[in-house]
Amino acid sequence: MGKVLFSALLGLALLFPAPAGGETDSTARHNVASSISSHHYNEALERLAPLLRAHPEDASLWTLRGLALDGLKQTKQSLASFDRALSIHKDYLPALEGASQTAYRDRDPRAAQYVHRLLAADPANEVANAMAGALAYPVHDCAEVVSYFEQSRGAVYQDENALAEFADCLLKNGSIDEAVDVLARGSHLRPESVQLKYNLAVASLQNHDPATAIRVLEPLAGLGDAGLLNLLASAYTQANRPDDAFRTLEKTIELSPLEQSNYLDLAILCLEHHQENRSVIAATAGIARIPKSSSLYLIRGVAYAQLAEYDKAESDFTAAAQIEPDQPHSTIAMSLLYSDRKQPDKERVLLDKQLKVTPNDAVANYLLAALLTRAGAAPGQPEFEEARAHLAKSLKANPNSAEAQILMGSLCERAEEPSEALEHFQSALRIEPDNRSALDREFLLLRKLHRNSEAAQVSDHLKAVLNNELTQERAASQVRVNAH
Repeated sequence: MGKVLFSALLGLALLFPAPAGGETDSTARHNVASSISSHHYNEALERLAPLLRAHPEDASLWTLRGLALDGLKQTKQSLASFDRALSIHKDYLPALEGASQTAYRDRDPRAAQYVHRLLAADPANEVANAMAGALAYPVHDCAEVVSYFEQSRGAVYQDENALAEFADCLLKNGSIDEAVDVLARGSHLRPESVQLKYNLAVASLQNHDPATAIRVLEPLAGLGDAGLLNLLASAYTQANRPDDAFRTLEKTIELSPLEQSNYLDLAILCLEHHQENRSVIAATAGIARIPKSSSLYLIRGVAYAQLAEYDKAESDFTAAAQIEPDQPHSTIAMSLLYSDRKQPDKERVLLDKQLKVTPNDAVANYLLAALLTRAGAAPGQPEFEEARAHLAKSLKANPNSAEAQILMGSLCERAEEPSEALEHFQSALRIEPDNRSALDREFLLLRKLHRNSEAAQVSDHLKAVLNNELTQERAASQVRVNAH
């Protein structure tokens, strides 16, 4: 952005009329401008000194002095000169542009003030809009960022970081297609930029277009950039090319052996493709390099559990919990393991211990409520009220859990609170409209309440869901084999 703005500044400064002095002043001003254009900043300051003594209220001369001082990286003195010009002529565009650019480039705290003054005087200024967008980005006001960058037109394409900020905010606002277009244009204008290609691949993956991400990243695979290779592996995974993803992640680990995420990605990919032993190997290699990684112990525990090696799984979940006792993830995994192994006493002790550390965790509270319910807690018993209390905490922390809403509805129904029960079942269906369990319970409750017309509507919905499931099952089982 800087080169375009400064060349314009120099031309505008020379257009400002001198108060008096005729040919000599005009020639002197031209010489000052020529010195600045040639980067002879000290020479420009020497030539400016007599002109400023003769014309101390000339805003153009103070602007030229600001430009010369800026060239010498004397930011404080440069801004003081621009301020002097603006005290003479408060809306003098060359001084506003010079002050904005200098303050912006050197991260002076007054940058936003200068830029907004410039925009007030010249709202269509493309460079000023680009700077305003960049200044708005750190405070995460993406609506404002996008608005400014859109008004900057071509100026935003002159700065890779500004383009990254523009695209990031477009993605956060849900304008994925526009983000892809912006980054594709930027990559075309700057074909040498790896950053723009990387960001284009990120946006393409968010746009469910792994083919574009792969096309952009594959030519860069030889650069030895572990982060780029990790992204390429994600693109292969999304494109259902697991072998390429495996190979790429293994190369990424070679390049960056201390990066936890590479081992995790490989271990998770192996689990997703039912290669549990390979997942154990990947996680174990990561633990050898990063022994304090709770996530690697957790994912290896999951792999062991799927291999039915429960003692090893329990050992890994315990190790993960010891590394990060404030995080409930390991406890939740172990709770599910105990539930699967029909060990409710161990599960209860585990969840009680976790809830002392994270009393408001949505999942831990839900699991304990479910455990108490499975154990036979009945209305009127302390365990029943305890289950409701934990479930209330779970829903307060995460009201968008369909399963928690269904369980609370069931407890309300058992407590003979049909209206409250119906409300929870309907909340679950707002979250998951085709949830069969919620539909079943809503239908039965409406029939009990003799709300038959509503029950009929739910019945139609339930039949449609069941029919759809049956159709999918039939389609999956209709394998055609050629007759011999």
